[in-house]
Amino acid sequence: MKKSINLLISLGLTLGLLAGCGNAEGKKEEGKYPQKEIEFVVPSSAGGGSDLNARTIADIAFKNKFTPKNFMVVNKPGGSGAVSFSYVYNKKEDPHTLMVLHSGQVMSAIVNDSPIKADALTYIGTVALDELAICVKSDGKYKNLETMLKDIKEKSESIKIGGSQRGNGDHLAFEMLNKYTNSKFTYVQFNSSGDAMSALLGGHIDAGIFNPLECIGQIEAKKVTPIAVYSPERLTELFKDAPTFKELGYEEIELREIRAISGPPNMPAEAVKFYEDLLKKVTETEEWKKNYIEKNLMTNYYLNSADTKKYFDEQSKLYHDMFKEVGLIK
Repeated sequence: MKKSINLLISLGLTLGLLAGCGNAEGKKEEGKYPQKEIEFVVPSSAGGGSDLNARTIADIAFKNKFTPKNFMVVNKPGGSGAVSFSYVYNKKEDPHTLMVLHSGQVMSAIVNDSPIKADALTYIGTVALDELAICVKSDGKYKNLETMLKDIKEKSESIKIGGSQRGNGDHLAFEMLNKYTNSKFTYVQFNSSGDAMSALLGGHIDAGIFNPLECIGQIEAKKVTPIAVYSPERLTELFKDAPTFKELGYEEIELREIRAISGPPNMPAEAVKFYEDLLKKVTETEEWKKNYIEKNLMTNYYLNSADTKKYFDEQSKLYHDMFKEVGLIK
């Protein structure tokens, strides 16, 4: 009898140890990312540059098995990015939420004094550099910037130029145009570049400010024509006939944007590392280089989490100073 009791105790201890091992392994599994579908937030309407950026990353990452779980792209426009910033901020420590972080949205949060700034979130990585261009409707009144500048001098505020949101890259590009050409164009704000393009094609605005990827399809269709670019040198292909502002005599007008990814505050370090590696793998694929970067006249530009944070910390001061110079910040 005593021997039987001892055997039962030994068996109980063995099962307990095995259960303990199982629990330890379970905890180890909990540390792997991602465990469920990843919510990928876009701070603008569908059809814009940020939307395409998110959907391209999501498609390449899942198709190439860089992640075992798919992305769910969610558009949350409003408040010039403030709606999405607030939403992601309130997902603290969540390893399954990401957000496209365009430099224009970082600017907008600063200019509009939004309660949530980019530095309150977790920087994940940078994936590309983007250019800016002024475009007009191909069969519209204006064929070049010189004619627009002539007309605006004769009738102040008569020409409407559209852009996505307030206080972002489009808006800064507009304010630089006004300041350095001594003009008074009227800025029309939209929730996304897709909305701005619809307004341009509908004849509701005279021109629009777009990244190449946001307008290249309409240029190919000969519905839209680029008349000036903010890059230091002329762009190629469909943009080759559009002069730089330096060529037009305005050396001060030059602007490039950056496309990055962020997450909620206090995201686990293991999750940050997983997404860092995922983004690096995406930017190294031929599909990304050819079908996204080359096709949209962008520059492939990867930075990890730490370097992205350093970049935006430095740029935030520059954005503040630039907007203050053009009068958007007092």
